Amino acid sequence: MENDKNTLTKKQRRVFQLGVFILLVLFMIGFFFFNQKKEEQPTLKNTTVYLQDDKLKVFDDAYSFEYPDRMSLHYPYFLVIKPGIQTTYIYNLEQKKKEKEVKEVLLDYSTIGQLYTKGKTTFLNNQDLGVLCEKGFIKSTDDVLCLTKYDVNAVQNMLITINLKTLKNRDLYVSRGILSDVKVINDKIYLGEIDTHTHKNHILVDKEPIGVPNIISTIYEMNGKPYFASFKSELNNNTESYYLIENDKVTKQKGNRIYLFK
Repeated sequence: MENDKNTLTKKQRRVFQLGVFILLVLFMIGFFFFNQKKEEQPTLKNTTVYLQDDKLKVFDDAYSFEYPDRMSLHYPYFLVIKPGIQTTYIYNLEQKKKEKEVKEVLLDYSTIGQLYTKGKTTFLNNQDLGVLCEKGFIKSTDDVLCLTKYDVNAVQNMLITINLKTLKNRDLYVSRGILSDVKVINDKIYLGEIDTHTHKNHILVDKEPIGVPNIISTIYEMNGKPYFASFKSELNNNTESYYLIENDKVTKQKGNRIYLFK
């Protein structure tokens, strides 16, 4: 009986030792693959987004930026819009990476979906809004802001809001000139306007105008504050710059780059 007990104990020890060995091997395999995966994720050399001359740098990705290329920022999403190849590249600024690319010329993008124009009308995802928007902003699950012409034969346009449940639209601001962009930042509506009569530029903050020294190419949010950028154009002698919008004035930022995220 004593020998049987000792033999049984030896078998149990072998099984136990084998089990420990297998667990150790599995742990080492898992540890190896986990570390290999971490090593495969490259470290960003550039953690900012900026435009310099005709080069747009989005983290470590570089794009040429020439007409009719566009960009748009609906934090935390940054869009590089390439109408020439019917493609929009979407970046997540918080995660500092490209989220995806879509074969549409987007006007805006958020967690709610994609705003884009197809034919003579604009869509939010698969919903036809019944209006042709030149620019747009997805304000909420209930409303989309849209820059559209009030006369197809005129250059002037206006800002409307579209109710996504009823598809009824309402005029918010009718411009005497050209509205160049619309954004909502910190619950305020920002509009860029070029007055075609006086040839002066304005930023409208909830319809209150602020005179600005340059054209408004795009309005965006950076570090929780509103900015606008002026791209090269014949209207500004082919110069580029960006400005902080603060209270009732704008301040030109230093440097030879337009920073859109830093």
